[in-house]
Amino acid sequence: MRVAPLRSFATHLVTAFALWLGSFAPAFALDMGQMAGDVWGSGNRNLVVILHGDGGPGRYDSYAKALASAAKGTTVVTLVRPGFRGSAGRSKGTNSGKDHYTSRNNKLLAASLAAMKNDLRPQRMIVVGHSGGAGQLGTVIATAPGIVDVAVLVSCPCNVPRWRIHRRGKNNWTASQSPHKYAKKVSRNTKVVAITGANDPNTRPHLAEEYVTLARSAGVNASLSVPKGVNHKWSSLVRHVDAAIRKNLR
Repeated sequence: MRVAPLRSFATHLVTAFALWLGSFAPAFALDMGQMAGDVWGSGNRNLVVILHGDGGPGRYDSYAKALASAAKGTTVVTLVRPGFRGSAGRSKGTNSGKDHYTSRNNKLLAASLAAMKNDLRPQRMIVVGHSGGAGQLGTVIATAPGIVDVAVLVSCPCNVPRWRIHRRGKNNWTASQSPHKYAKKVSRNTKVVAITGANDPNTRPHLAEEYVTLARSAGVNASLSVPKGVNHKWSSLVRHVDAAIRKNLR
């Protein structure tokens, strides 16, 4: 009986282990700056980035995976916002559990979006922010113009002082930047799609409505949808968000 050389056996063993390990790794590494995140799908026809709410990441992964599978040439990233920790690790930034839409955190987010865009060079970059993610995104598209092609603001606390008064009776988030102050400075090359459920008890529709009105008065391509029977939960909003994303894919 012929016995395989030890070296050949070791080579096969290493190869098999590498293949096994690779099955758990993302399809490719994407530069996210100092942020962490999970990558779904591949291709640079579209880059879709999903920013979670203040409750943290995780609940958006199944949708990201489904979208990447269905949309040809589309890469989807579930990004961990500054100061939060997710399955992909912790993103740089500060997060004491409150008041974290700060200038520093927003700059870190903008730098991460720019890094991804420069690395992948997509034909179109769509960024979706839910709740707190929208709170940051609504400012970033004005303070860091030219990065995002389509911004989908979902359940946006677009006027932070009014939102905090509604939630706690006073504005206790004084360090956070408020999107409504920057609405008129949004890049004219960025399309803004706002979606807030009619039954949202947290970020009520008038917050996004004010933002969109201010943006449109300055010539920004902005719109608002207020679907009936929809609340603040991602599970309630996801089909409306999906429709908005697919309408704007390349």
